[in-house]
Amino acid sequence: MRAALISLIETVPGGTALRGGLPLANGQLAMLHVDLARQAGAGEILCLVSSVGERVRQLEAYAASCGADFHLVRSVADISVRLASDDELLIIADGLYVTPDDTAMLAREIGTFVASFAPGDSARTLIERFERIDINHIWAGLACIRARDLIEARDLPEDWSVQSALLRLAVQRGYRRQVLPFALAEAGRIAIVRDAGEADALAMQELAGSSGALGTRLVRLPLAKAMARKAWAAPWTNPALRICALALPVGAIGLAFADWSMAALAALAIGRLAGHAANRLFGRFAPRARHGSEQTARNLAFALAFALITVLTVAASDRLAGLFAAALLPALALLLRRFDGQVPKIWARLAGSPSLLAIVAFMAIPFGAMLPVVMVWNLVLVGLLLWQTRPGPVAAGPARPHI
Repeated sequence: MRAALISLIETVPGGTALRGGLPLANGQLAMLHVDLARQAGAGEILCLVSSVGERVRQLEAYAASCGADFHLVRSVADISVRLASDDELLIIADGLYVTPDDTAMLAREIGTFVASFAPGDSARTLIERFERIDINHIWAGLACIRARDLIEARDLPEDWSVQSALLRLAVQRGYRRQVLPFALAEAGRIAIVRDAGEADALAMQELAGSSGALGTRLVRLPLAKAMARKAWAAPWTNPALRICALALPVGAIGLAFADWSMAALAALAIGRLAGHAANRLFGRFAPRARHGSEQTARNLAFALAFALITVLTVAASDRLAGLFAAALLPALALLLRRFDGQVPKIWARLAGSPSLLAIVAFMAIPFGAMLPVVMVWNLVLVGLLLWQTRPGPVAAGPARPHI
């Protein structure tokens, strides 16, 4: 069995706030450690503490919502009594930040190891944030040791850092070194956070990175940053956005039957935007993210509403064609996203974007061009699919004869 050791002991420089308890998006930094531990297969989470306060209790509640067994420990003796000799202990550094993609990469490591960087002589200020292992390597904030080796550290003085001592033990035991590219640290994808300003900057960097090229430019605007911070701080924002993301498409069905097609399309577009905002702002922490069934319900509600709007805005003689075109469109968009090929991702995303489709249809209704727009959109999707799935050369041409 694998257990994980996280820490809520170290404080920010010159303050009393716990580094692991620093606010990050709509959670706190140590919640990332719980998610990393769960992804890495840890069935039990041990949290080093020197005292028990509000932040510790919040983390305990979060771990419980993840389905993890969570226990507070204060020493190596407390840790060792909870583990069997053949167990593994995953050590996650106090203040460690890892992006979602790199979390998945680190969680795939099996067996005992020490994750490290070999940075050379560059970026001295950045190197000092990480604990040095030897003259050429610094700790990347993650290590996994055998529980039976803990016995060597049980008699440590009380003022020793438990995590540092266990790291030294792993190095002395010659555990496998997993050397990561130092570019991960330079890009802020793996970092040791020191204060609230750094945590906020990393949260904004992560939000921008998940929003595409255009979204990145928008997120970096001061107004967008201020709105994101307010959304994370308000407890009602997440449920409100998620309710709107499903309720507005469902409401659009009623508006379509009431012959308010433009209002229905506006509700569809706003609902999709609310869903995107909820996913981007509140999708970081596992128990707080949307479930797959929720996104499926949003997509089905949108597809049904859009099909009804298309059918009800055309002449009775064209309704079968409208139903066919509206039903075919989401299927083609789904196929386009499932295939990898030569079509740039931005084209595939725009062509399969329900939000963009609702906006274009909204503008087409006053001209009576709803059905032609849907048909043309289907033709564009078919063309992109043909381009995406076209056969490529399986081998180079024949070699030229030597002269």
